[in-house]
Amino acid sequence: MKFSLPLDPLTFANAFLAGIEAIASTELALAIPGEYTRYTFAVKHCLAQFAIENDCRAIYTFSGMAEFMLDLVWWQNKTPSKALLACESEWGNTRDVKHNAARVAEDFDKLLSFKAPFKLMIFEADPNSVNESETIDELNRYLAEYADHRKGEQYLVINLQKHPAAWLCQIAADGPNAQLSLAPLTLT
Repeated sequence: MKFSLPLDPLTFANAFLAGIEAIASTELALAIPGEYTRYTFAVKHCLAQFAIENDCRAIYTFSGMAEFMLDLVWWQNKTPSKALLACESEWGNTRDVKHNAARVAEDFDKLLSFKAPFKLMIFEADPNSVNESETIDELNRYLAEYADHRKGEQYLVINLQKHPAAWLCQIAADGPNAQLSLAPLTLT
């Protein structure tokens, strides 16, 4: 899907969710053992396809490779060359869910440091559990404590449960802002 820049978070989120569902249900994805592995495959391949359609190259780790700093980055092909999108995903640990919010926040911390106008964090938590609210609270803490925000950056956070949920934080000024927090985004 071709997007206009800057990326509209709602348009992007809806297209992304539709795209990963389509890829996750392909024979190739279904043949990958483990649900999280199948969704990691779908996330990366959907974002890579979107990158090509938007004249970017996707930089991401393939199976068996050492991880690049982030799970995936869109790098603009035209000059000046720069990152347009940065993505991290953390599925958590089903055997140790009480630490999942911290796991997600550790990956989110990488997005804070990486300079790109659009930052995407993907996680999975049961929306009826305390884990989802703990995760969002922890991400809000990281946003509020980070001192090097850039005006125009957007943070889109998506919980990829059966009924996905999304949150958005748009940075209005450079530097620290203890009032920053993620606001719910109504998906269509």
